Amino acid sequence: MCSTTPRASSELLVSDVAPGEARAFLRTASCHEHNGAVVDDAVLLVSELVTNSVLHGGPPLVVAVDCDGSALQVRVRDGSPELPAPRVAGPDAENGRGMALVDALSDNWGVERDENGKHVWFVLR
Repeated sequence: MCSTTPRASSELLVSDVAPGEARAFLRTASCHEHNGAVVDDAVLLVSELVTNSVLHGGPPLVVAVDCDGSALQVRVRDGSPELPAPRVAGPDAENGRGMALVDALSDNWGVERDENGKHVWFVLR
């Protein structure tokens, strides 16, 4: 089990500062047993998911991190039932790469709907 914070969550306002707040939260809440590369990847991916929630989701926006000592799981919950759709972004596109990054960098990821929206999650080892 993670000796610092096995589980932590933070509710964020749906705003343009939410991705930065999610990055800061994840850096302070992440397990110190994980190497820096895992935490750096988690910070990048949570930023992408929170940005998607700000642009396409809605409140409540909650970021949660779970650590069992061997894996880091991050969940981003928002109030929209719409599922994220990976897109193919052109070379000049300014957006559209977030879910492709999640797919490429995480060991596993998925989406779970609930009665108030959805949770998009990823796991890094």
